[in-house]
Amino acid sequence: MGVGVLLAVIGAILTFAVRANTSVINLPVVGIILMVAGGALIWHGSKGTHRKKIVTREENPGGSTFPTNTVRQTIEERDVD
Repeated sequence: MGVGVLLAVIGAILTFAVRANTSVINLPVVGIILMVAGGALIWHGSKGTHRKKIVTREENPGGSTFPTNTVRQTIEERDVD
């Protein structure tokens, strides 16, 4: 998320503070692009990660004469900052 903030700050500086006239590059447009990219990185970083793990195991409670039971367990993990 720190990279996103850095991009947004650099983009804001290029858009609103730098008053250089160049014929090669339009600095306000580059600044807006950097601010949008920084905002997207901040948004993506704030979502956190989401993992899903499915565990399947067979249980045989009484030896080989009883049928096996298949148990499916879903574990969802979220990393929240």
